[in-house]
Amino acid sequence: MDRARRLVLVSAPTVQDPYNANRPNIDTDPRQPPPLPDLPPVEAPSAGFVVQLFVIPAVVVAVVILVWLLFGKLAGGERDPAEYVQRLRQASGDRKPWRSAFELASLIQNDAKLASDPRLLGELTDLLSDELKTKDNIELKAYLIKTIGAFQTLDATLGDNRKVDPIEPLTMALEPGRDSAIRMEAAASLAKHAARMEAAASLAKHAVRLEGKLDDPRAVAALTQAASGDEPELRQVAAYALGFFGGEAARKALRERLQTDENRYVRYNAAVALGRQGDPAAKETLREMLSTADLDRVIDISSTTEKQNKIEAIELEALQALQSSLSTGFPELVQSLRSEIEGLTQSGLVSIRNQAQSVLKQLQPGS
Repeated sequence: MDRARRLVLVSAPTVQDPYNANRPNIDTDPRQPPPLPDLPPVEAPSAGFVVQLFVIPAVVVAVVILVWLLFGKLAGGERDPAEYVQRLRQASGDRKPWRSAFELASLIQNDAKLASDPRLLGELTDLLSDELKTKDNIELKAYLIKTIGAFQTLDATLGDNRKVDPIEPLTMALEPGRDSAIRMEAAASLAKHAARMEAAASLAKHAVRLEGKLDDPRAVAALTQAASGDEPELRQVAAYALGFFGGEAARKALRERLQTDENRYVRYNAAVALGRQGDPAAKETLREMLSTADLDRVIDISSTTEKQNKIEAIELEALQALQSSLSTGFPELVQSLRSEIEGLTQSGLVSIRNQAQSVLKQLQPGS
């Protein structure tokens, strides 16, 4: 009996842990790395940590929402437009009166209701007319002009329902002898209104070719004079603005800048403006603008990145002008520059390739 029990005990199988069967004995094997130390104990977060993690971000979010609601209330038109003008009139004697005008311009740019308010535009037009009679507050004048340019209408009335014309003070601001900042803003604001009217006309069903452009002789005359002045930057903006005005007088002024202006970028702006209208006078300058090799040779910018960005912007402007000429029914200019456009489909810049391909696609019959 004892023998049988011993045999059973000897022959009983042992069960090994499969995960430790081949594991070396790290206590006796010096080649194995030492065991990892125990992890540090986990402690409950302190009150300061909770404040930094949850309370402070919550306060920041609440402040942002409060500011957003405040500006939303202002932009929503709950304040009488006359109050804005009253603040500006009262601020005209301050050291920095332009801040109120800057705030109002920001609100108008982000609120369609304010941007279409005839009463507000009328009061600002009247205020600008008064300010232009003085020689101080250059910043206020500049921001008033910028604000008028942000409107989506030219319908302007005063509190007694009298009509006023926003174009008149804008052309006055372009007069020679005024500060360059004022004249630049005036040219830019005229360009915005003319471009807006052109875009609206192109979307209207009755729009045909060049109809619907802002064809105001006073504005065209003022911009023509500015485009032939001594300041290259002002000439660039004035040439750009003239491109959105209708009439032969504007096209004549642009052709003159294209042929005689010594500044390359003034000529480029004139070519883009004429090119949008399909004018063949722009052909050779547009050809230069579509040539990467020519632009690389004539543009003098030391930074490689800035130079490449400038070339890209010029080529895009030329291509977009040609596409606009197709949209208004003038394919001849695009056809004469087809080889240059096809060359840009191999450009290393994706934006240029896509724009060139889009122009060629629109040029195809039936497109």
